[in-house]
Amino acid sequence: MSESTLPGSMKANAWGLLKGLRPRAIDLGRVELLRAAPLDSLHDPKRLQSLLLQLGLNDEGLNEFPDELHPHCGQGLLIWQFPIQFAPYLAQLAQHRIESYLEIGVRHGGSFVATVEFLLRLRPDLRSVGVDIIPSPSMIEYAGDHAGSEFVCINTMTEEFEALVRRLAPIDLVFIDSHHEERQCRREFERVRPYANLIALHDIANTGCPGVGKVWREIVGTGDYDCHEFTEQYATGASSYMGIGLAVRKQRING
Repeated sequence: MSESTLPGSMKANAWGLLKGLRPRAIDLGRVELLRAAPLDSLHDPKRLQSLLLQLGLNDEGLNEFPDELHPHCGQGLLIWQFPIQFAPYLAQLAQHRIESYLEIGVRHGGSFVATVEFLLRLRPDLRSVGVDIIPSPSMIEYAGDHAGSEFVCINTMTEEFEALVRRLAPIDLVFIDSHHEERQCRREFERVRPYANLIALHDIANTGCPGVGKVWREIVGTGDYDCHEFTEQYATGASSYMGIGLAVRKQRING
């Protein structure tokens, strides 16, 4: 969730109020579109963009979505991503060996499910874990139907989360997309850093989340990673939103 989408009265105490938010059910039937897609299309960002539109986008913070995307919002998986960014990001993931995936901050679960189903097409033995402080009925349903998937309702600022990360280690890919505040983003990165080969941050280009962009620039500056940025904006957009940064560890951690 983007902090910029919260009403002004909530921003001062956004973390404390996050527990009051209620995720919506997503249409898990849409995953069949991804499962049936030709395998070569998963390496083509243009074809992936069209597929993501069919899977359905979120309609929260609709002001961040250009008008051309509105017909696809509020339906399906409720994916909270720009297809123009998410598609090349996924295509880049296809170039790496990813057998384990951790997503921190899943909201309704759409981006998690889309990513997992994409990776499953390449690695059928994928292990995946979604984490959020708010219970998600669709995530519980999805994990219950997939032996290799798990949903954990947990606060990432606790020792319990650290124990979870150690249990999962090593982790091929971690996607950080929780409370978009500098301190928490940095702390989540530092907690997974010793155990993850690829780490992605969402909202690195979002004008409403400067803290995430700052953490991303710090990661790039370490020199420990080969870094990729997916920040292309739609021509009709009035500002800069979302954006994904993918940091690939130069020396892979092996289990």
